[in-house]
Amino acid sequence: MQTPKQNVVQRPGDPYIYLFVMGEWYCYNPSDEPLGSGAMGTVYLGFRCKNGEKIAVKRVKDCFANNKMIRDRAKQEASLAFRHQNLVEMIGYCEYGPNSGPVFILSKFVAGMQIDTYVKQYLTDATDKVDKICHVIYPILDALDYVHSRGVVHRDIKPSNIMIENESNIRLMDLGIARMNGGNQFSAFGFIGTPQYSAPEQITRDKNSSTMINAATDIYELGVTFYELLTGVNPFDAPTEAETLSKQMKEALPYNDKIPKRLMQVIWKATEKDQSKRYQNATEFKTAIKQAMMPPASTTTQLQDWLERNQNICIGGIAGLAVIIILLLIFIL
Repeated sequence: MQTPKQNVVQRPGDPYIYLFVMGEWYCYNPSDEPLGSGAMGTVYLGFRCKNGEKIAVKRVKDCFANNKMIRDRAKQEASLAFRHQNLVEMIGYCEYGPNSGPVFILSKFVAGMQIDTYVKQYLTDATDKVDKICHVIYPILDALDYVHSRGVVHRDIKPSNIMIENESNIRLMDLGIARMNGGNQFSAFGFIGTPQYSAPEQITRDKNSSTMINAATDIYELGVTFYELLTGVNPFDAPTEAETLSKQMKEALPYNDKIPKRLMQVIWKATEKDQSKRYQNATEFKTAIKQAMMPPASTTTQLQDWLERNQNICIGGIAGLAVIIILLLIFIL
C-alpha cells in the first residue's frame, strides 16, 4: 500500500477523522460522546476501516499537543507493544505533523466498565465482597509483574484505569504516563500522576534523594486503590490538590472495619510512606494478600508450627529440666 501524504485526513461533509496507523486506515467521529476523558486526553470509539472492528482512539488534548514532552510521552505509550491478557493491546500512534498539531493513540477496544462502578453495582451487598475484590486485584498484580519485568512503571493506578471486561477478565488501562527504566525525562516538568493515589516519591521527586520511581510506587497506588474498592472511600481526597498531596505525604490509611484486620495489615505495608518498607514487587504483594485471606490456623497447628520453628529451644529446655531433676535427686538422696 502506498503511504499517504497525510496521516490525518478529514474530508468536507464527512464527520469522521481518518487516521493512517501502521499501514492501515482507522476512523472516529469527534462529535460522538467520548468513552472517557483524563488529564492527558479524551478517548473516543473508533473503527478499523477495512472491517469495521471497534478500536479506542485517544486524542491528546490540544492544549498539550504542541508540548514536546507530551508528544514524546504519547509515542512512548503507543510503542508499548505488550501482549498480556490483563493489559490493553496498543495499535499505534498518529500525528498531524512531526512537531505540532493533533496527536492520536490507538488501542484495542475494551468492552466493559470501570472496576469501582462494577463493585458498587454488583458487590455492595455481597457476603463474599472482600474475597471477590481480592480476585480483582490478583490479575492487576499479574499485569504489573509483567510490565515491571520489562522495565516499565505505570504510575497512574486508580479505579478508573481498571476495567472489567464482559464481567470476567480484568484489564489495566492507560500507560500514558508510564516511566521507562533508565531515567525519567518527564519528572522535572511537574507532578505526574493522580493526587488521590500517588506515592510520596511521585510528589517530592527530590533529585538528591535516593528514592526512585519504581515498582514499589505502583504497589503504593494499588494499595490505595484496593482500600477504596473495599471501603468505598478514598481518605486522601480533599477539597484542594495541595491538601490531598499533604495527606499523601503525612497520613496513613485509617483503619476501616470493612477490611479484615489481617488484610488491613497487608494494605498498610503496601502503602508505607517509606518506599523501602513496602512490598518491593507485585508477587510479594499478591502472596501477602492470599496469606491474609487464608483461614486462621487452629491452636494445635500454631503450637506444632512453633515447636518446629523452635526445636533447639525445646531441646535445650528439656535437657535443662533433666539436669535440674538429677541434681534434686542427688541432693535428696
